[in-house]
Amino acid sequence: GALWMCIVLNPHCKLEQKSSWLKQLKKWNSVDVCPWEDGNHGNELPNLTNALPQGANANQENMGQCKSLEYQHLPAHKFLEEGDSYLTLAVEVALIGLGQQRIMPDGLYAQEKVCRNEEQLISKLQEIELDDTLVKIFRKQAVFLLEAGPYSGLGEVIHRDSVPMHTFAKYLFTCLLPHDAELAYKSALRAMRLLVLESMPPLGDTSRPHHIASVVPNRYPRWFTLSHIESQQCELASTMLTAAKGDVQRLETVLESIQKNIHSSSHIFKLAQDAFKIATLMDSLPDITLLKVSLELGLQTVLTAALSLLSSNPALHKL
Repeated sequence: GALWMCIVLNPHCKLEQKSSWLKQLKKWNSVDVCPWEDGNHGNELPNLTNALPQGANANQENMGQCKSLEYQHLPAHKFLEEGDSYLTLAVEVALIGLGQQRIMPDGLYAQEKVCRNEEQLISKLQEIELDDTLVKIFRKQAVFLLEAGPYSGLGEVIHRDSVPMHTFAKYLFTCLLPHDAELAYKSALRAMRLLVLESMPPLGDTSRPHHIASVVPNRYPRWFTLSHIESQQCELASTMLTAAKGDVQRLETVLESIQKNIHSSSHIFKLAQDAFKIATLMDSLPDITLLKVSLELGLQTVLTAALSLLSSNPALHKL
């Protein structure tokens, strides 16, 4: 759609050309399939979006290139007749759309719709068994999203109000981990940030690399789904902790990310509990590094609560 907009708005094109394009686009818009460029094969090419199993419509306002992914039932024999090419293309389009940077919309309903449609799309993707071809697509898209510019939700720089990538990154992490652990962790760690909670300067000792940031609640934007988003951030962190058991360096990296990006004391406490459970699973000896992670997160919970108490009760500063 964006490409066609650039073509149609080209100031050097003649009016006759634009009229011809408009006629062709209207013709294509009236059919239920995706035609070739010349428009002569509209009845022969099945809709790309049919390559994924039956499911829900993608978020038309916020899912970017996923806008056209309106899923319908596709009989199994269709896959056999047409091969996996349409499936792989549909999966790639879905990954591109899920990874796009997009601003959180206004209003409770619109924000809930963003979360719901993202989760529904990921749910449909989870029904697909990954083969070597699809794994290559996942790796390619992960690298692209990490290196891309402002259109990527996993890019180096994102807008403060952009929709967080926690849910998508957790799915990406689990898919990539068996095949490319380095890329899986890099993507998940990049997605851990939640810039909307980092708009205020921290209180207390800022010399520590993982100091606790205190944010005045009325300075938050109107993110009605913030509690859900923080829960998804916590789930992403817990997934990484579980996968990193036994790897000292990765555990330290995940711990640092948690201390830097998670601001909710209740979620930090939950992660401390998760780390303790993971460390003491099975009959083998406890994982000492994970136990240290659990202890440090527990101490951070106490510190967070203390800072919160101090910020809400100025009288206590005298003590």
